Amino acid sequence: MRLIRFVFSRFFICLTVIAALLAAIIFLCVYIHSLLPAAAAIALSYLLSLISALNLLSAESPAEFKCGWLILIVALPVLGAVLYFLSFFGRAQKAPPSEALPPSSCTSFRYFTDGATFLDSLISRISTAKKYVYLEFYIISKGHIWEAFYRELLKAQDRGVEIKIIYDGLGSALRAPKKDFKALEKSGAEIKIFNRITPLPVSRLNFRDHRKIAVIDGDAVFLGGVNIADEYANLCSPHGYWKDGGALFFGDVAFIFSRVFLSLFNGERADWSGDMPRLTGKYKLFPVADEPERAGSMCEDLLASALYSAKERAYIFTPYLCMGDKLHDALIFAARRGADVKLLIPAVPDKKITFAITRSYCERLAESGVNIYFYTPGFMHFKGAVCDNKALLGSYNLDFRSMRLNYECGVMGGGELADEMAGDFTACLALSQRLQPKKRGAAGRFARSLLRLFAPLV
Repeated sequence: MRLIRFVFSRFFICLTVIAALLAAIIFLCVYIHSLLPAAAAIALSYLLSLISALNLLSAESPAEFKCGWLILIVALPVLGAVLYFLSFFGRAQKAPPSEALPPSSCTSFRYFTDGATFLDSLISRISTAKKYVYLEFYIISKGHIWEAFYRELLKAQDRGVEIKIIYDGLGSALRAPKKDFKALEKSGAEIKIFNRITPLPVSRLNFRDHRKIAVIDGDAVFLGGVNIADEYANLCSPHGYWKDGGALFFGDVAFIFSRVFLSLFNGERADWSGDMPRLTGKYKLFPVADEPERAGSMCEDLLASALYSAKERAYIFTPYLCMGDKLHDALIFAARRGADVKLLIPAVPDKKITFAITRSYCERLAESGVNIYFYTPGFMHFKGAVCDNKALLGSYNLDFRSMRLNYECGVMGGGELADEMAGDFTACLALSQRLQPKKRGAAGRFARSLLRLFAPLV
């Protein structure tokens, strides 16, 4: 077991990479005269790999992320380097990186334990909008839910309401109601596609807008994991019951997220120097929005801090699990201190590879005292965490993509929000099955280590 861990440690891998490069250089020096054409091709491939590796190492990325790509680049000197540059060619968007969001508050909120109620409430709120409706979603899909949105958006336009929409080019690919979008644009709506799919190498597929934001009139904002598609309301069931949710916040926090929306929509840095609403709401909130241009992740830092300070409970909903050492160690440390640490993941996956990676992380956490539960009715898509009296709710998954490559957003609050989320977690737990750690042989441990090694690349 120790030998396997050492073989897959970052120290051993880096040592092996250096040895392989030295061996290649020695080989070229000794046989370069007799194998000049082949040697030149090999030297060129290693030069390309070296440039890729240097670019990777100079980037602001976690060690686990760099390690996976470094192995791929060395194992496949030309193909690995090409894949790396194609994956990260260019930047995600023209907007410069924004600063941390200012603290905010809300006068009241409503927590939703399912996607259908969330979407119904949003449609109802659009029907009463007077000034503007801002919608930013990873997925906007044709179907019954969109038809209801479309009808209310048309009515809102007739009332003179300003409509702005952002949807992701990859998330909504082949699903977006383009005819309806054109009709809305003819009536005055503004609709933008975030990083539309284009031919390589300029597609920038790795950078996605995964946010779910709906701001109505600047005094109400919907946040959570729900997209605009039928499965989120369980009108269709591709993976069993689709568990999702979110919250509607009233007050100052809606103003903050209207600025977050407009920053991406207009490709400009959000300006917080103007008139800011006073923190007069009953509930204090800490809004957070991350983007690839910013070094590090505000959400990751917030969640790690909350886990390190948790004494009684740490409950986490997540559809995917592929964490860096920061959150992994924070979870284990909370469990060792005696906190009740529980993670709720899907029993029915939507992607088999990501589910296998999630299982590999879960098994190791379970061995360290973290309790893992499978949501047996179907797919757990809700994203949130409760650490003692702090609650984090938003669009973030617990994976490298959400923390490093996507545009994401959420809010951290406490008190009643934490209690409602904890109650929702407990209700889901009653429908779930606990993961029982199994003793694996050398082959099983090898497979798990291999999955974890390349997980940041998926």
